[in-house]
Amino acid sequence: MNTKTVELTFVKSTKGTHVYGSDLAEAATPSVYIKRTSLPEAPPKVITLTLSWE
Repeated sequence: MNTKTVELTFVKSTKGTHVYGSDLAEAATPSVYIKRTSLPEAPPKVITLTLSWE
């Protein structure tokens, strides 16, 4: 199985989500929206996203 790990930093909060992003031009995903209910009340400053595929 192949994997890729991306470190994303907190950008902002919207009505129902927290937004995380990367400034790297070659980032596998430049931004991710995560539901507020999926994270602690105070969102983490940095998250790690792992992509895997076969």
